[in-house]
Amino acid sequence: MIGPLVVVGLMAGVGWRILTAGGVGANIGAGLLIIFGTPFVAGLSLWALAWGVWLVTDRSGDGGRAGGGELGGFASRGV
Repeated sequence: MIGPLVVVGLMAGVGWRILTAGGVGANIGAGLLIIFGTPFVAGLSLWALAWGVWLVTDRSGDGGRAGGGELGGFASRGV
């Protein structure tokens, strides 16, 4: 879950650098970043969100019980 979020953070940092770079002429890098980077960042963010939800609600390691009984149905993960 952390890996995709680290990549999103790195892309945001590089993207900010590209968008705020000074120079004469057309800033084609900024347009390419917006066109190709935005869907990629959105996909990675949704992947991390889905993985996090799966980790919280996974009930496979509780011996077949309803899952995380003390935690209101969430997987206890060692608690």
